[in-house]
Amino acid sequence: MRKTFSLFLFAISGYILSAQNTLTPEMIADLQFVSETAISPSGSSIAYTLRVPGKDQSGMMKAMLLTVPFTGGQSKTILNKEHNPSSPAWSADGKKIYYLSADTVSKTRQVYSVDVSGSSVTKITSVPTAVEHYAFSPDGNLLALVYADPQTDLEKENEKAKRDWVVYDENLKYSRLYVTDASGSNPKKLFGNNLHVTDLVWSSDNKTIVFRASEKTNTDHTMMFQKIYWVNADGGNPEVVCETEGKLGPMSISPDGKNLAFCGAVDISDPLSQSVFVVPMSGGDAKNVTQKYEGSANDVKWANNNTVVMLATEGCYSTLKKIDAKSGKHTQVFNKSAIVRNWSMAKNGNMAYSASTPKMPNEVFAANASSAPRAITNSNSELKNVSLAKQEVITWTAADGWKIEGILTYPLDYKKENRYPLILQIHGGPEGVSTNGWNTRSIYPVQLYASKGYFVLEPNYRGSQGRGVNFAKADHKDLAGKEFEDVLAGIDFLINKGMVDAEKVGTGGFSYGGYFSAWAATKHSKRFKAAVMGAGIANWISFSNTTDIIHENSNVHWNCWWYDSMELYWDRSPMAHINNAKTPVLVIHGDADDRVPISQGIEMYNALKSKGIYTQMVAYKRQPHGILEREAQIDYMNRTVEWFDLFLKK
Repeated sequence: MRKTFSLFLFAISGYILSAQNTLTPEMIADLQFVSETAISPSGSSIAYTLRVPGKDQSGMMKAMLLTVPFTGGQSKTILNKEHNPSSPAWSADGKKIYYLSADTVSKTRQVYSVDVSGSSVTKITSVPTAVEHYAFSPDGNLLALVYADPQTDLEKENEKAKRDWVVYDENLKYSRLYVTDASGSNPKKLFGNNLHVTDLVWSSDNKTIVFRASEKTNTDHTMMFQKIYWVNADGGNPEVVCETEGKLGPMSISPDGKNLAFCGAVDISDPLSQSVFVVPMSGGDAKNVTQKYEGSANDVKWANNNTVVMLATEGCYSTLKKIDAKSGKHTQVFNKSAIVRNWSMAKNGNMAYSASTPKMPNEVFAANASSAPRAITNSNSELKNVSLAKQEVITWTAADGWKIEGILTYPLDYKKENRYPLILQIHGGPEGVSTNGWNTRSIYPVQLYASKGYFVLEPNYRGSQGRGVNFAKADHKDLAGKEFEDVLAGIDFLINKGMVDAEKVGTGGFSYGGYFSAWAATKHSKRFKAAVMGAGIANWISFSNTTDIIHENSNVHWNCWWYDSMELYWDRSPMAHINNAKTPVLVIHGDADDRVPISQGIEMYNALKSKGIYTQMVAYKRQPHGILEREAQIDYMNRTVEWFDLFLKK
């Protein structure tokens, strides 16, 4: 083993010098992608943020602001990456673009504007903490802001004197709702209630704001226990719009201001805010207009007073549907087109998307109200000279007869007569989803593995989004049970077709995908020759009270609490099956991970070492639940390729 890993630096050098017709880790880390789009009020122009390599000490990606005509053509740079803008929005007259950017002095995000020529930048807000959300009223005269409580003078003094200990659940810093005029001066707090605000929308008459908020500020409560409120734009006591339970998502008010549409969960155990509800602004019960829909809503907007437009995931694809708000009748606009991550819509029905295809990372796509989106930018021209492996959606049958889907990427040098090694790349959640778009990124380097001669399977096991509420809930109280059998059935499907060598199967993934990899390496070790456990769970009992999503984990993943079901939680922990383990495991973790604390990785690493099973653990400094810095991303990709090569290509 020592000899192999002494070649690591040589291997890195080899990847840098590899032929330019295949992707390298450096190329993947430096791919540019469109993250946000904002279409102008007239629908004639699209502003977008483009994530580009920062190449500074932070090692993080930065954003630029550009515009492109709706009909396509040359993009125009409005702001370079030194501004690192986010959350673009057009002024009501279409002459300016608003955005968030860090103030050069306070280093906190503030609202700025820039004219469409890019020649004049104006700072609008100077509030004491970072602006988290902002929205101008439809007439452009008022500005709503959300930002957190600042430190008091006493807190600053205590921090300086090293008396800055934290008493949990006390002295919470709420993100509050403010309104000011268009100049941004003297924001007024709209109410004194302790509500932690996470999103907002204006009514068309400029008089009412609808917002989401929770009574506590932690991540768990903002995910699970928010309510939807409304408040007058000049202040007053907020009121709950309607009763809801569980997760909440995007909201939209009808043009006449009479109805609210929102994405929400059907109950506290629903893993996703995947249903669309419509409720009168005057109050009443919310109507689910997507009942029995076998897909997952991602976003919602009003096309007119009677029609809601829903962006959703169906299986491995994005879809856009129009829904009659009264009857609930669905009309499909497009499906099996680009995979959409972000969208905006003009009053004339023109739409702008951040979307991808199997051959193209996220770009600006455009469409009218009745057509499929088309790409109008190309930010990675070097990809035209890169050979990409075949990618397709495949379907297999689970042990109990359920239809399961996944994305299969072929070895770049695929020949039908050969059997190849297989690497699983398992999404997180479990309510995540793998879609038929651009799937290669630093912690899921699918095309990189394919270029090295591997099949790559991304299974959408039960519990994934895109198949409706029942499918998303189908793993409750059975984590790594039938849902992992779905994965094993996918492997067997490829083996039985003569495509995969049963003795050369490896697995990897992050978060829940890391958990599945640890489960594969312990409970099902006979089936797997190598595993990469990225920020995964080793012990459900120790995890369940140390994560930042205690309620979310218990309610929508397990649908039970660990102290009521301790035997089940322990039985589904990789640590409980460590005596079965024979699979070499590469343990990867960020040392700043609050979602899955690094102690989970340490538990697995030490247990494997004590059993004499070959393992390595890499802790990436400063990294949260994922890997954000470029050099760490490149190391991860090189390291995992070498790990799989070592154990799957013997």
